[in-house]
Amino acid sequence: MMLDFALFGLSAFMAQVLTNLDNLAALLALSMVSGAKRSIFGFLMAQAIVIGAALLLALGVEDVVPHWAGYLGVIPLSLGILALIRRRSGKEAKSDPKLETGASIIMITLLFISLSMDTFAVLAPLLADSAPSYRTAGVIGAALAAASLATVALLGSKAPFMSGALARRLERLVPYVMICAGLYILSNSWTDAV
Repeated sequence: MMLDFALFGLSAFMAQVLTNLDNLAALLALSMVSGAKRSIFGFLMAQAIVIGAALLLALGVEDVVPHWAGYLGVIPLSLGILALIRRRSGKEAKSDPKLETGASIIMITLLFISLSMDTFAVLAPLLADSAPSYRTAGVIGAALAAASLATVALLGSKAPFMSGALARRLERLVPYVMICAGLYILSNSWTDAV
């Protein structure tokens, strides 16, 4: 039983990390421009808001349509397929965050919230389709992932040879992660509430 919680927490951890690779690249760049402490604090605030909103949506869906929560998996599945179609057709958006050197924490937080919609699209259905005890493990896993990404960015901001190149290459995995998460949520998995 404890292993189930740990594995579910690990899946939320991995979903959070893989859907935040674009945020990691942006965070590394912003750390060098706006300062590491301000950028990392804004990133962590944004992640807390996204995780909290995903949990609130999961709790709300459970009350409104308890047996239909698994169908929320259509959202990340559709977004993942759409991202792959855009990439194949060459219409993938290239957006690099541009903020002034002295950007406020609020502006940085808003930037990272806007970059975290894919995280929300994966995490909310994952939590909604899970039993309450698994939700706790999922929130803990997602929060640990956000803290881990912030730590990587902090270390990266202190090492001038670090860049977002690896994160940008790994970001190509995000559509596949969203598709897998959507399929997982749509399936009648062992995390469903009985």
